Amino acid sequence: MAVRADAQRTLTLLRLVRLVLAVSALSLLAGLTSLAASPIRQLTTSTTANLRPAWSPDARRIAFQRSEGDGQYHVYVMDADGGDLKRVTAGDVDDRHPAWSPDGKQLAVDSGTTTQREIWIIDVASTQRTQVTRTGANASFPSWSPNGAQIAFYVYRAGVTDLWITARDGSGAQPITKGLATEENKQCTFACHGAAWSPRGDGIAFSDGDQARVLVMAAAAGSLPTVVSPDDERSHFPVFLPDGRLVYVSEHITLDQSWTDLWALPPGANAARTEVVGGIQGQGPFELTPDARELLFASPRTGNFEIYAVTLDDAGKAALAQRLVRGTDTEPPTLTAAAAASAARAKASQGPLGESMPYLLGIAAIALIGVGIELFVRARRVKS
Repeated sequence: MAVRADAQRTLTLLRLVRLVLAVSALSLLAGLTSLAASPIRQLTTSTTANLRPAWSPDARRIAFQRSEGDGQYHVYVMDADGGDLKRVTAGDVDDRHPAWSPDGKQLAVDSGTTTQREIWIIDVASTQRTQVTRTGANASFPSWSPNGAQIAFYVYRAGVTDLWITARDGSGAQPITKGLATEENKQCTFACHGAAWSPRGDGIAFSDGDQARVLVMAAAAGSLPTVVSPDDERSHFPVFLPDGRLVYVSEHITLDQSWTDLWALPPGANAARTEVVGGIQGQGPFELTPDARELLFASPRTGNFEIYAVTLDDAGKAALAQRLVRGTDTEPPTLTAAAAASAARAKASQGPLGESMPYLLGIAAIALIGVGIELFVRARRVKS
């Protein structure tokens, strides 16, 4: 009887251990599943920084700048899924901040050194370069007018930054602001984002010298800007949508957390803004497709600055609000097929399983423990 009771207790314990191991394995499998199912799609994989992504007008391609590891950047173009990667600038110059022409055939960039930069136009198909400005200063962040006839850009000279407009051939260049940001006023004289043209090309939106308010003014010298964002928020990175809505970022920083809200302001006086996405764990800038359904951004969320896209449905918005921990999203983004092929080459030292490895090792460990317990119990039965 004692032997039978001992065997029954052993069998009960074995069943309990099996249950615990099964639950643990299911938890790891759930983690592995979430790893592959995140709404946030990683489009690039490299060992250097990938920044400033921009949708083409038809949202089928993306331009961005990639660090070459020596402090210089070059401009690349890829498909919306991360495939067909093509480098469109070369040489010893530093090319940054690509902006698509309205017909999607050219890119405007700023090119040069840390002390002197000019605006250039790059033909995407041939990669041929054409210089636009000759300011002898620091010209940066070009943006095209809707008809492609003009380019807005910033010029920093002698401690002052202003917004300028020029014809695409470089003629008629002139400032449309006066003392937008000055070192004397302890403001940020480094432009952080291109100015945004209204769909009709008669208005232009940009950030103030403190990078705290969004301003809108007529796209002509002598015009006066109007503040369109709340005074109690830090707002910048404005972009216009084809329907006339102005979308901008508001950043919130407290002692223990920070987040970003994305707002849309309809055209017209006294129009009430609406929230596009709230609680984003990232600072922007963000790029929207013309229909505002897809969001594009650069982030170090997986340890290196890469380019990401997400559909702005409920799942995508929830993923954007996930807290980041030490540069890693709590729900790691999904590699697109095109980016995965690049990741296999860039991360060969990690093995073919990449980020799945911790989950698979955990499942394997549980399986080994289970086998060990089974063998131990069988050995006890044989002895008894």
